[in-house]
Amino acid sequence: MSIVSFDRESIVDYIPEYGGNRESADPCVVSLRFVPYSRVQEYSRLLAARTRGVADSVKVAELTQHVQRKQFVENVENISGYFVGSMKVTSPGEFFDTADTDLVLEVIRAMESASRLTDGQRKN
Repeated sequence: MSIVSFDRESIVDYIPEYGGNRESADPCVVSLRFVPYSRVQEYSRLLAARTRGVADSVKVAELTQHVQRKQFVENVENISGYFVGSMKVTSPGEFFDTADTDLVLEVIRAMESASRLTDGQRKN
């Protein structure tokens, strides 16, 4: 059996499973790029460089979140079907800053896994 992955420049519409979203008639859809292992390693090296010599765990957590936000914003193109109150949110940065932790982490895991990304694509 062959393994087929995603081109790192292709935009894939991912439907998060979070909160029963995939079963919704009008689900939240996150348009994102697949992040291959080599790119994940680049983000890891960036984090290691920024945290080198930092002993304060609060500062390390802040730096980790900054690198995660960078990865998210660089690889999410658009969001649809996500609201904060009555305000429609479409920008990756605003989504990252307002969404539930589990939702953000699900999207990050999906962008790093071709299998999860495939599972979250809209089924016709």
